[in-house]
Amino acid sequence: MHIDMTKKVVHGTTTVGLCFKNGVVIAADKRATAGSLIVSKRARKIHRVTDKIAITISGLVADAQVLVRWLQSQARIFYLNTDREPLVRELVSLLSNVMHAYFKSLLPFISHFIIGGVDNLGPHIVFLDHAGSMQEEKYIVTGSGSPVAIGVLEDKYNDKLTKKEGITLALEALRSAIRRDVFSGDGIDLAVITHKEGVHVFSPKEIDKYIKISTLEIST
Repeated sequence: MHIDMTKKVVHGTTTVGLCFKNGVVIAADKRATAGSLIVSKRARKIHRVTDKIAITISGLVADAQVLVRWLQSQARIFYLNTDREPLVRELVSLLSNVMHAYFKSLLPFISHFIIGGVDNLGPHIVFLDHAGSMQEEKYIVTGSGSPVAIGVLEDKYNDKLTKKEGITLALEALRSAIRRDVFSGDGIDLAVITHKEGVHVFSPKEIDKYIKISTLEIST
């Protein structure tokens, strides 16, 4: 039995993650599709794992949700056993090992993830694919809208972004993808992670405020 995993994880969704000076921004659209059918306009693609780590999902929803719940439980067990929060790379390694083990089976997990967080080693954005391979970068995009979004980030990203600049850049990249990709759309979810505030999931009003700021800056 052959499963074309590339099509299943690439067609649908756009998720964005980037590091700014003291934290991380992750963002995702809200559209869920099955082939050419829009099955949900309120899909939740950003999930809190710990107080300072969050994850975005793309691919098969059921696979992604199972793995997110498992990772959340492992983070709680880790804290109970060690009396400290896990590092980003420790949770990434756990998830990578499970995905790689199942990749060799007849029923692999068909999902891609961006894990973003802050710990004692600084801010981190890490990409995991369906085979369990890990890639840490300053910015990452997944999903069918990624060719458009990555172009925006390549052009405008720098290592000295402030929190405000990081948020507006992530929104600009995601909105560009939504305008061009039929499998992405129906709104935006966004979260910012810092040492001081932990994982802060933005309300629609907060997102609209930053979109207006971005629009004004572009027009001027």
